[in-house]
Amino acid sequence: MSRPTDLYSEFGYYVHQVVVLVDKRGDAMFRRELGISLRQFTLLRLFDVGPEVPSQQLIAERLGIAKSAVSRQIDIARQRGWIQVEVSAQSRRQHTLTLTDVGKQLLTDAKALIAQSEQQGFGDLPRADVEATIRTLKALYGALTDPAQSTPTIGS
Repeated sequence: MSRPTDLYSEFGYYVHQVVVLVDKRGDAMFRRELGISLRQFTLLRLFDVGPEVPSQQLIAERLGIAKSAVSRQIDIARQRGWIQVEVSAQSRRQHTLTLTDVGKQLLTDAKALIAQSEQQGFGDLPRADVEATIRTLKALYGALTDPAQSTPTIGS
């Protein structure tokens, strides 16, 4: 019988391995099919997930990169005609980002590609297993992002 810490370590190991594989495969798929990286798709996707226009801070958090590196991703998107960058009406130090028609079409194409790959990616996993995994990951996410929760320690 395994100890509880072994169980949680194994869980963490497999979550990490799945994330790495999904990122690698997603990046390869986007590069092959659309000529963009997974990170570039994620940037475009931020324009489609909420009412607010993505800020540099939000982009940094969602892409998992330093705020200073965000400007490079914004420049790439601007140069390729995916987004328009304008000085904010509220502050000259801030910029407003807007998805262009080219960016909207690329995002539509990318989302269709994601939907197709998700069908293949889950293979024959029973729907109940996928739903249970989602519930578990949501609960874990909630526990890790709730400041009232104590910080979990590895191996204790």
